[in-house]
Amino acid sequence: MRKVNGTIFALACAAALTMAGTTVMAADAEVTTLKTVCDLTPHSEILTAAADLLEKEGIKIDIVSTTWDATWNEMLVDGEVDFAYFMHVPAMESIEEEMGVTLYSMGAIHVEPYACFSDKYEAADAIPDNAKIAIPNDASNEYRALKVMEDAGWIKLADDITSLNASTQKIAEYVKPLEIIEIDQANIIPMSADFDAYFVNVNRALEADIDTTKYLLRESEDSDYGNIITVTEANKDNEAIKKMVEVLKSDEIKQYITDNYNGAVIPAK
Repeated sequence: MRKVNGTIFALACAAALTMAGTTVMAADAEVTTLKTVCDLTPHSEILTAAADLLEKEGIKIDIVSTTWDATWNEMLVDGEVDFAYFMHVPAMESIEEEMGVTLYSMGAIHVEPYACFSDKYEAADAIPDNAKIAIPNDASNEYRALKVMEDAGWIKLADDITSLNASTQKIAEYVKPLEIIEIDQANIIPMSADFDAYFVNVNRALEADIDTTKYLLRESEDSDYGNIITVTEANKDNEAIKKMVEVLKSDEIKQYITDNYNGAVIPAK
C-alpha cells in the first residue's frame, strides 16, 4: 500500500455493537461495523449504494456525520471513527502537517473535477475584466482553483506554488485583470450573488442544487484529486476496510457513479 495520504445503513443482519470497528456474530455470519464521517453528496450516497454488496462481505457502515466541521479530523485521529471519506491526498497531507500525524490513503473512490460557476454569466469568455472571483482559502482547494485559472489563461502562477502554500500571493501575473477573493468555502455559495464567478467543490454544488453541467471552467477528468478512504496507522491493515475499498472500486459502484452524477462525479482510475 502506498502512503499518500448519522445514518446507519440497515443491513439484513442482527444489530451490531456501536464501538468503532466492532465485530459481532449474527445469524451464523460475522458482521464488522465500520464507523465513518463523510460528506453527504456523493460520499454517503455511494456508501449507501454499496450497502448490499458490503453486506455480502459481512460489512456494515455506520455514518456518524455528514455535516463537515473541524472535529472530523480529530475524530479520525482519535479513533472515534475507523475511516474518513471526504478528502483527497493534498488535503490529507495538509492535515498531517497541521496536526503532526501520519495518515494513509486506502485508495481513491471517485473524482469531483474542480469547477468555476457563475450566477451571472453563461460562458468563461463572458467574464468581464476586473471581475470578482471567489476562491476557497484552504491551500489545497485554493491551489486547484488557481491552477484552473492558469490553464484558462487568466493568470500565471509562481514556479514554487504547491498545494500546501497556495495563495493569491503566488500569482506571478494577471493576464486578465481580476479581483480574486479568498474566503471560507462554506461561505462561497451563500454569498455567490456578490461575485461574478466562484469556485467550489462539486459536492457542495450538488448539495446546493447547482446545475453542475453549466460550469465556466473545470479541471480535466484526469484530475489527480481523487476522494480517498483515509485511515490512521491503527487501521491501515484492517481487512474489513480493504474489502470495503474493493467493493467501492468494483464495476457495480463505478457504474452507479457514472449513471447518477451526469459527469460531475466520475469513478477514480
